[in-house]
Amino acid sequence: MNYIYDIVLNFQDNYYQFFEWNRKDKIKNISRIAVYHISDQDLIDLTYNQIILSLPFLSQLKNEIKKYKKIMCLVSNTSQTIGLLFNQDGRLIKRSSLLFEEETEVNNIAKTLPITEITYQENIKVDPNHNLRIEIEKKDTLVQYINQTKDIIALKYLYYEYFKEECDDYHQIKTALLNILEEEWNKKKNNLYYLINILAKKDLLTK
Repeated sequence: MNYIYDIVLNFQDNYYQFFEWNRKDKIKNISRIAVYHISDQDLIDLTYNQIILSLPFLSQLKNEIKKYKKIMCLVSNTSQTIGLLFNQDGRLIKRSSLLFEEETEVNNIAKTLPITEITYQENIKVDPNHNLRIEIEKKDTLVQYINQTKDIIALKYLYYEYFKEECDDYHQIKTALLNILEEEWNKKKNNLYYLINILAKKDLLTK
């Protein structure tokens, strides 16, 4: 088994390029981690899809990290490398890009390794989201707020700010706001994001 030593990883729910890392992220220095050379298709699947490993590869991973609580590894197609974090059942829960210099090092090591075949218990296709991280996270915040709030006045305010018309139907407002968030990000949606931050802070102050 080949290992990489002293590497920096930033595990997130979605895959983000290293230049989108945030100062608030819990960036970790990993003292030792296994690296595998995999096919181009496996790299695409592991970067984006909903994955559960089948037992052969999962058992191999667990055997390699007996001294560690978390199941993680690096996979590379020799052009790109990503870090993967799995739960005990083999479900892929987080991904990490690498710093440029460290990714180059891992890619070069992968060139000397045979390709490891990975089999899946579950491999559900997810279309890549090419939006910037900041847009993805703003959208997620909006969706969460709209789904969870029961404040009809706040929802009516958001609806009017976006559509420039009034609506009193609670469910219609929610549906319309959630539907527009499925479309391309724009300045009007950005304004909604800042509005809900103000509304959320107001809610905290009044509690």
